[in-house]
Amino acid sequence: MGDLTRKQECMLRKSALIAERSSWISRYQDISKFLLPYSGRFIASDRNRGDRSFNSIYDSTATSALDILTAGMMAGMTSPARPWFRLATPDRDLMEFEPVKWWLNDVTELMRDIFAKSNTYNALHSLYEELGAFATAASIVEDNFENVIHHTTLTAGEYAIATNEQGRVDTLVREIEMTLHQVVAKFVRQPDGSMDWSRVSPQTKNDWDTHKNLDKWMPIVHIIEPRATRDVRRKDAQNMPVASCYFEPGNDPSGEKFLRVSGYKRFPVLAPRWHVRGGDVYGNGPSFRALGDIKQLQQEQLRKGQAIEYKVKPPIQVPAERRNSTVAQLPGGVSYIPGLGAGPGAKTLFEVDLDLSHLLEDIGDVRQRINRAFYADLFLMISQDNRRTPAT
Repeated sequence: MGDLTRKQECMLRKSALIAERSSWISRYQDISKFLLPYSGRFIASDRNRGDRSFNSIYDSTATSALDILTAGMMAGMTSPARPWFRLATPDRDLMEFEPVKWWLNDVTELMRDIFAKSNTYNALHSLYEELGAFATAASIVEDNFENVIHHTTLTAGEYAIATNEQGRVDTLVREIEMTLHQVVAKFVRQPDGSMDWSRVSPQTKNDWDTHKNLDKWMPIVHIIEPRATRDVRRKDAQNMPVASCYFEPGNDPSGEKFLRVSGYKRFPVLAPRWHVRGGDVYGNGPSFRALGDIKQLQQEQLRKGQAIEYKVKPPIQVPAERRNSTVAQLPGGVSYIPGLGAGPGAKTLFEVDLDLSHLLEDIGDVRQRINRAFYADLFLMISQDNRRTPAT
């Protein structure tokens, strides 16, 4: 790409993918607001926030329906309680060869043990929830010394993806924040205990040397994409088919430093999408169709609460001359109002006789539409089916 450095190429690719994703962000924000306030990261500093507001959710029907969908997908496809997969070979005749059958069985059992001991099942559950809510999900699967594999599950807004000519996701870029301590532990400290400061910016090294807030958050960019040029004869990480690059977007006067440049033999990201239309990169799914109903349900529940409040505690009118009198409004309360005489006492400001039956009927109808959109009735029916396949 002309005279651009590799880091400049990565920055341009990141900017292009973020711009391509921008039209989806408003939809993701609505879904996060009315369905999953604890999901979605739309700016890097959104991480680790305990003040996310649930004030827009007056009825949890949609969130419960999403929970049912997530549990149904988990139990139906990747349940840790049953053997949900087994290995095979494309050659059916080879499958009949006894040593091959034993080998496939042993490897299948080994994979199940690895999945159970790692965070695979927790990650899959989060992946299904993201998929049901945002119709696109992503999890990075990497080697791990202790558990063989480790999943890093992402949430909507903190990553962007791109596809190849076949419509398959082959690129992921994410903007994250890491503490200074985490950056040093991951990219500077070597296995032998030595420190390699050549990869970080001078500002980062100075902050560490002066012990300047080791827990401050630093912006980091991570991009995973097909490697454009490589030496196929070499098998090192810098020449694998898929490139992985970490770098600081700022504080680098040279503009060429990478925290880490490595690679993978194959694309390490699980990136399922619910439905993809035409040349779309991102998916659309149940929450997209149900979002209007979800907003309507919250509005109706708000109005219902206001109506009940009017009936239970209606506004009252009191003669002006009794402004300083005390009126007990709780059940059984007794009010002593001086100079009441034959004049009017406290009474309701207007007649409160609201019929909520039609509103309740419509709320029930909206709830049914939301449950249908998330296939909640279907998954509940399957979970309650006690029939068993007869033995053969």
